[in-house]
Amino acid sequence: MRLTPLRLLVLVLPLALLAGCKSNPAGKCGGDTDYLKAVERPPLQLPSDITPTERMQPLAIPPIDPNPTRLDPEPACLDQPPRFFARKGAIADSAEDAARAWDAAWASRKVDAVLDMYSKSFQPPGDLTAAAFLEQRRKQVETGPTPEPKLEDVEVSTVGADKRVVTFVQRFGDGAVRKELTMVREGAVWRIVSERTLEVL
Repeated sequence: MRLTPLRLLVLVLPLALLAGCKSNPAGKCGGDTDYLKAVERPPLQLPSDITPTERMQPLAIPPIDPNPTRLDPEPACLDQPPRFFARKGAIADSAEDAARAWDAAWASRKVDAVLDMYSKSFQPPGDLTAAAFLEQRRKQVETGPTPEPKLEDVEVSTVGADKRVVTFVQRFGDGAVRKELTMVREGAVWRIVSERTLEVL
């Protein structure tokens, strides 16, 4: 088959487009930066005989989060999203989410899900061994009073890059307790390494 100029163009064009997609190596952003020079314009003034609709009302722009969640890994450029499957927190978003999941599993009497939240390096309070504490917890989840499926007054303290202390109020019917969970990130999952009851309310 003879390669005419038109056929040659059809073969080469897709390759050129693919090369263009990879032309911006990591850490080197450039190209059209006109958006950086954008300025706020005055609102559009309508003639007096036109009634604006709801869709023409100004958009409410939310304030900037003073403590934004950092992307991990960071994208090469502002307009490039991070790779989804490379995010370290893809399974558990935070220690707080893990603590809430632990409480919700307990409220639903999902024994295995509750016990799976405890690390193999779990240190129980008092003189109990880890095995004795977890067996006690198993019985509490199976037959004891169930907590409300929502924690209250949750506070998270950062102890290290992969360690958090989560305090909260857990309600059981008319009673409540303030607890503290120390959690570490094992791979992509937050697990409990210690648990304390701070106060019976």
